[in-house]
Amino acid sequence: MSQVVSEMRDTIESSRRVEDPASEFDYHPVPPLAPITLFLGVCASAGLLGIPGLAIGVVGTITGLIAMTQIRRAEGELGGRVVAKAGFALSLLFLLSGISLHTYVYATEVPEGYQRVSFNWLAKEEPKISREGPEVTPAVADLDEKPIFIKGYMYPTRQEIGLTEFVLVKDTGQCCFGGNPKITDMIVVKFKDGMTVNHKPQTLVAVAGTFHAQSVTQSGELTAIYSIDGTHFK
Repeated sequence: MSQVVSEMRDTIESSRRVEDPASEFDYHPVPPLAPITLFLGVCASAGLLGIPGLAIGVVGTITGLIAMTQIRRAEGELGGRVVAKAGFALSLLFLLSGISLHTYVYATEVPEGYQRVSFNWLAKEEPKISREGPEVTPAVADLDEKPIFIKGYMYPTRQEIGLTEFVLVKDTGQCCFGGNPKITDMIVVKFKDGMTVNHKPQTLVAVAGTFHAQSVTQSGELTAIYSIDGTHFK
């Protein structure tokens, strides 16, 4: 009789456990890195817009790996596995896609027959200043009258539409906050044959054309020793 009573009690307790939602859906704490990884995964899409944005994909991938490792080692005590995996997958996807996109752009952006030059390189080739005027280095002089391709920022002018001339500078600190660019950090760009461009504030632009290594040119309040007869603008 006692055995029958005991079995009935076990059956009742069992049915109560099934009916109790708390026993069926146990709560598992989610490590903070799981939702952070998902947030970074969404933000990693910025890597498609610019190279600095790739850093978000790198951080999201690393935090995703750490979060998934924490959850796996907890052996069921932690939740958020799906969230962490989703954030990791998005971060890695945008990171690899961004790298591929920027690699392709870099390999194809220079027009055929033009040589890529950078402001960083020009800064290292600082000209000598004498009474006769600035004297460029032999390496820069070799580029005189040759087609080059260079990227920089447009120095602000009063005119914003239909520009036939503007000054290309090294960075936004010089072009947007009243800076006075160094002589090696600016190039006067002039367009001929009716070609015009619109001002793009705080945006990296690309210019290609014939480079003049030592022709002192005045543009607005700035005086430069480098100039380009522009043929391409992007």
